[in-house]
Amino acid sequence: MSSSDEQYDVVVVGARCAGAPLATLLAREGFEVCLVEKAELPSDTPSTHVFEADALAFLDSLGVLDELRATGAPMIARADARVGDVRWPATWPVRPGDPGGVMSVRRFRLDPVLVRAAQDAGAALLTRTAVTDLVRAEDGRVTGVRVSTATGDGESRSGTGTAPRGGAGEERVLRARLVVGADGRASTVARLAGARSYHVTPNQFALFWSYFADAEIGDPTFVFHRWADRVVLGLPTDDGLYQVQVGVDPARLREFRAGLPGSLLEYARASEPVAKALAGARLVGEPHGTTHWKGYFREPTGPGWVLVGDAGHFKDPTAGRGIGDAFLQAARLAETVTGQLGGGGGDAAELDEALRRWGAWRDAEFVEPYWFATDIGSLAPLPAVLPEVLRGMRRAGVADGLFEMVNHRARPTDILTRPRLLAAVGRLLARGRLGVLREVVQLAAVDRHRRALGRRPQYEAPSLPR
Repeated sequence: MSSSDEQYDVVVVGARCAGAPLATLLAREGFEVCLVEKAELPSDTPSTHVFEADALAFLDSLGVLDELRATGAPMIARADARVGDVRWPATWPVRPGDPGGVMSVRRFRLDPVLVRAAQDAGAALLTRTAVTDLVRAEDGRVTGVRVSTATGDGESRSGTGTAPRGGAGEERVLRARLVVGADGRASTVARLAGARSYHVTPNQFALFWSYFADAEIGDPTFVFHRWADRVVLGLPTDDGLYQVQVGVDPARLREFRAGLPGSLLEYARASEPVAKALAGARLVGEPHGTTHWKGYFREPTGPGWVLVGDAGHFKDPTAGRGIGDAFLQAARLAETVTGQLGGGGGDAAELDEALRRWGAWRDAEFVEPYWFATDIGSLAPLPAVLPEVLRGMRRAGVADGLFEMVNHRARPTDILTRPRLLAAVGRLLARGRLGVLREVVQLAAVDRHRRALGRRPQYEAPSLPR
């Protein structure tokens, strides 16, 4: 190791919803943490930027919720849900101590709040700084990163002073006992580590979103309508704006793009509560869109490195769980790292084994929601049994429980239970819907295939390090 190398306990690459909270939690435990971000902050990034009750509880424990409230984003306690031909008003389920049900804050406002918390905890920050390579020991173990700062000043501050800084474009070495890739879907750490992807699913809908001023918000409500070939989401966000997101069949993409922004408004107004909110509203800025992505899990860890958040796992954004899942992973990873590196510990083999267990937890924790998000984001017709289950839950007065799945406090199998499925099939058969039997057989076959993939994943070849 060169005497000019900078030494940390943990280097976290990526300073957004996974990396910044992880850095905060580790720095509060007394670890020397360097947070590396290639973008300049604040800056926007494609995101649905919706987070639910579990995420709000996490943000409250992190001590940043008051700052997020100050953006003007309201706490949302109501939902207007539609799945197929079943629509119902819902009260968002919360637990004692939860500060609220749902909130939406745009990323150029949310991410800097999370980064400031990390700095206040004592983490060093390098912005406009890209990882160019992983540093490895002779046995191949990752022991740090090489970074290069873009032209102009890259920040490198902590809560207690200023960390060492090289000149613009100068390559530096940051040594660490652990390197964390929290750098999103195009993760440099994942690529350089050779992490393979599995359970890979291409998107079916394209997503477009925009913001409106002077919307009729009234009682803040989260609107989620999914029917036929449409997905429409609407809710208030920060600065008094109203956020709208629509799913578009790629076969209609050229026509949809050519008709913007009117085509987005046409799609949005197909949902009655969103149409009502937008009746006197005006568009703010240009619509945004994303048309191609893949869902995946990536190999989560290896000697000296680990992936967290979208760097290691990404699901269809229709489910709106990216931010909340990043927080869950960061909190659990912080506990794992603290247990291994704290108190003078630091045995490499024990750390690797603890991270392997964390990776196994990640896969088990998120695989059911992953496949459910894939199905909700599919262009295939919704299986008739799903709205029928929800219809039965409405009659029983428990349909609001569907949103416990969105809170990541219930699994899909906790909602789509065998008794509910059998009852729904029976009702459909009684109405002469004989095709439901074929549908159930197909669903069972898909479920068996996915369970088999859980035992023997099909891997994509990793991208070669550049």
